[in-house]
Amino acid sequence: MNQLSDNLRPRIATLRWIIPLAFVGLVLIYQLGLARWVHDNFSDSLHFGIEIIFFGTAGPLLAFWALTLVGRWLGEKEQAERQARANERRLASITDASADAIISLNPQGHIESWNRGAELLLGHTAVQAKGHTLADLFGGGEAAEIEAQWLSQSAQRDGFVRGHEATVYRTDSRPVDVELTATYIAGDGREPLGISLILHDITNRKQREKEIRQLNASLNQQVAVRTRELAEKVEELAQANVELRKLDQTRAEFVSLVSHQIRAPLTNMRGAVERLQMRCGVNNNGCSHMFTIIDQQVSRLDRLVQDVLDANHLEAGELTLQREPVSVLPAVRRVVEQTRVRLSNRPIHLRETPGLPLVYADRDRLMEALANLLDNADKYAPPDTAVFIETRADELEVVISIRDGGPGLPPDRLERIFDKFYRVDGSDAQAAYGYGLGLYVCRRLIEAQNGRIWAENHPEGGAVFSIALPVWQEIHERQRHFAD
Repeated sequence: MNQLSDNLRPRIATLRWIIPLAFVGLVLIYQLGLARWVHDNFSDSLHFGIEIIFFGTAGPLLAFWALTLVGRWLGEKEQAERQARANERRLASITDASADAIISLNPQGHIESWNRGAELLLGHTAVQAKGHTLADLFGGGEAAEIEAQWLSQSAQRDGFVRGHEATVYRTDSRPVDVELTATYIAGDGREPLGISLILHDITNRKQREKEIRQLNASLNQQVAVRTRELAEKVEELAQANVELRKLDQTRAEFVSLVSHQIRAPLTNMRGAVERLQMRCGVNNNGCSHMFTIIDQQVSRLDRLVQDVLDANHLEAGELTLQREPVSVLPAVRRVVEQTRVRLSNRPIHLRETPGLPLVYADRDRLMEALANLLDNADKYAPPDTAVFIETRADELEVVISIRDGGPGLPPDRLERIFDKFYRVDGSDAQAAYGYGLGLYVCRRLIEAQNGRIWAENHPEGGAVFSIALPVWQEIHERQRHFAD
């Protein structure tokens, strides 16, 4: 509105000079040109009438044109004033209805206006608040004066202060945390008009921040306690681990000592039994039977000692393998022959498959695993029933299967049968004597050679234990491919 008034003044001043100049110009044009032509062509009376008409209409027309322009300019001014008043009313309504507190200060720093949001936030009405200073809002006192002065100076210097957190006080002296924005207001001539303040209540946010800090402090304390407890537990576990290693080492040393101490007497016993058997009469059936029993039991104890030693070496990672290309059938035949000598009353049928590829394995460990499986088949098969051995192969592995004529295995125990010290019949009155180490040792020996071992039931009865070992040619080709 002020800008429109400023534009209207120079327009009217310009028009004040244009109208006389225009009238003078028309007179000169008429006198220098048109008047001469009228005087030469018309009578004096007609000439006089034309001049009356010209000068009587030119002046009013110029005045009408000037007044029309001035009226239009005044109409624009009134329209702008109405629009400005409407904007002012709209802005005042928005300010008054705002949920945030909006306060205006005069150049002297006293409160001039106070909206509804300020009344709700601070409890004062606009009438009660008018005339108070910003320092009064901050609670009064030297600290409040310093903060109010800093805020005013910063707003005047920078034009505004945004995001300043402060504490204001209600009529009941209750503090309220607010986020304050101060804007410096100046007139068109840069004269100071005051400062506008917007206060946003952040009490809930401050409370949440306080709760979060308390929660973080509590969590940090709990983490410290848990960390300390964890460190103590780790130390206890480390100590327990050291003790377990000591115990494991003691156990291994004890097992090795006992096994060797048992094996030496067994060797002596076997030698003594053989010498006594040579002195025993040939026709003394009772003596021969007793020697046979003693020899079987000594062999059983010897295998037990060997299994304990093997299990101990496997668990300690001390097992040494000599892997090489091995022909399966000669190794199987040798194990069968050795077993037939010990089990003279047990038929063993070997179904040979010619042309088997070589496997990559440790020959002695393979024969040890096969001997354990044959002993296991002898334990659980009924007397005088046969044990069947079958070999087969494909491009990747060679499989050796041993089938007995026993009752088979419960389907839910086919996987656990290879666990350490696990027996299908765990009762004291078990039909077959055993200690649950043979199959465990077999599995560890075969897996150490990258092989597989599993158990299943045969459709015609009995259990089938199978060993699969990788074909040497396949491994050799793979190694050469990687080397290339």
